[in-house]
Amino acid sequence: MTELGAAELRFIEAMALHFERQGGTRIGGRIHALLMLADEPLSLKRIAELLKVSAASVSTNIRACTAMGLVEPVSVPGDRQHYYVISSEGWESRLHTAEEAMKAFVRVCSSALAAPQLADKPHLREAAAFCDFYLTEMAGIAERWRASRAARPIRATKASKGRTA
Repeated sequence: MTELGAAELRFIEAMALHFERQGGTRIGGRIHALLMLADEPLSLKRIAELLKVSAASVSTNIRACTAMGLVEPVSVPGDRQHYYVISSEGWESRLHTAEEAMKAFVRVCSSALAAPQLADKPHLREAAAFCDFYLTEMAGIAERWRASRAARPIRATKASKGRTA
């Protein structure tokens, strides 16, 4: 990947702000966006150069992106540097994270509703009902995503050819 153009930079900054609004870090959003645009695995050093940030910041934030399932490490034969690409399972990981968060919220609401002094609180009941509705509607979404993805193969890039983790 060579230097970034105006369109790439706009996308990267838009993703940075999106990540921040979602509770993440701007640099995490920038890294995720950059890897979405990359046609080949990028090293930590190259990510830092392209984003004009410190290697330490990239290292810290790449770990967070990896833990979220958004990016994954890959190896490049003959090179000992760490390289990263967008995770092929990243979108499913996001679905799983959202589902787990909603289930945790349901447990909090259910526990509160079990207390006699809170059982008749309408906003609490509404929150629990919404969560149940959401989880019912989302059931099977990962399977439907996989089927949809299989039906429309994504153009292979250098990053997706011959990956090794």
